[in-house]
Amino acid sequence: MSYKVIKFGGSNLRKTIDFRRCAEIVVNYDAPCIIVVSAFFKVTDKLKQAAIEASDSGNFPEPLLLDLYSTCEEQINANIDDPRIIEHTRDELRRLLDKLANLYKGVYAIGELPPAINDTILSFGERISALILSAVIRSRGLKTSLALPENFGLITDGEFGSASIKLKESSKAVINYFSGKQYYVVPGFYGVSAEGKINLLGRGGSDYSAAALANMVEADSLDIWKDVCGFQTCDPKIVKDPKTINQLSYNEAAELSYFGAKILHPRTVEPLIPKGIPVRIFNVKQPSAGPGTLISPDTGADLPGPKSITFSRNFSVLKLKGPGVGSKPGVLAKVAGIMDIAGVNISSVFTSQTAICFLLQKSDLRIARKAIKVNAPALINEVEAISDIALVALVGEGITTKQGIAAKAFQAVAAENINVEIIAAGASTAAVYFVVKESDCNRAVIATHNFFFSEGGNLDSRPLSENTSIIL
Repeated sequence: MSYKVIKFGGSNLRKTIDFRRCAEIVVNYDAPCIIVVSAFFKVTDKLKQAAIEASDSGNFPEPLLLDLYSTCEEQINANIDDPRIIEHTRDELRRLLDKLANLYKGVYAIGELPPAINDTILSFGERISALILSAVIRSRGLKTSLALPENFGLITDGEFGSASIKLKESSKAVINYFSGKQYYVVPGFYGVSAEGKINLLGRGGSDYSAAALANMVEADSLDIWKDVCGFQTCDPKIVKDPKTINQLSYNEAAELSYFGAKILHPRTVEPLIPKGIPVRIFNVKQPSAGPGTLISPDTGADLPGPKSITFSRNFSVLKLKGPGVGSKPGVLAKVAGIMDIAGVNISSVFTSQTAICFLLQKSDLRIARKAIKVNAPALINEVEAISDIALVALVGEGITTKQGIAAKAFQAVAAENINVEIIAAGASTAAVYFVVKESDCNRAVIATHNFFFSEGGNLDSRPLSENTSIIL
């Protein structure tokens, strides 16, 4: 049986009419379909804040629960006409919110927010939106079932907060469960451990869960519906009139997502690569326009420069200083081991004779700095934490083998009197990135985008300044 997997993100669930619009899109698909849905826009943030307040301040979030019920009831009444479906959906909603209230009461009572409870609380945003969307689709006369990860066995590695899906262990149960010619609505963002504990799949993880399901049912495609047409040459909030990118390779899409483009979860393509399943990105506001971006094994046109410029303000640098620290045997391994024990992921490493620089997520900087100072005082003379930085990435397959790309990017920002702290290439065949002060981020992005994408820009004819120097 041939499936399509469809995913609707939280940005598509902002207004009362949005559930109706999503249902109308689904109607145009032939069954069988698996529809993965995110939480209402900003609901996960509200659930998280309420959990923190319940543990830290002892405040039971009754206003949040009342507001959530009111919002959901408004959605149900506005998008469903059948009285029986309305009443059934209300009953199920009450049961869900009662369970959520009990979790908050537990957090309130113990004054703590254990990882297992945190993951369970945050999964309710997706559970609620899936409940409502399945009812709205059913009210259109389509055979529809609500399918929960804990019921069909989306098994994870058990890590709270950012789990990985175990495809091999999940496949048999998933294939057996999704066997009817109908529409299934699945809450994204979470799976369950082998012990049955709820595990979140990381921020934006609904894309990842949809891709895992696409792998296991060998879907024709993964169709992701956004409020934009797809990936663009740059963030439209930063530059004027960026162009939509018609085609990307899996590698290009992954690098763009990792370095800041908010179109896909960075891990979305992982489960799709082994089976060559394409991703098609559609705009919910223009459903008849067709996919804006196609992601597949094929890279599309071989361009002389990057396909897109992206950026992130979520990175930081931990600089470890000391005589010969970059060349002493075992120092790098020792420090990396300390960070691993502390739960810190290292994004990249740069070394010199007297310093080692680690590129980290900004949220990990304080933890990493403390771990190194406590556990490696004899190895390192000085530990410097640098948080006021931004990373700008040029992405395009084969970009690291195209002569002068990094140099030209450096020239573009140098012309704006922006100092480049680090510029690197080689870890991926599809990305070159550089680090600037956070205050220079927007200017660096605009300068680089203008250089490579402005009309009349000739990548091969612009000479390098004699003073340009590049660190690779």
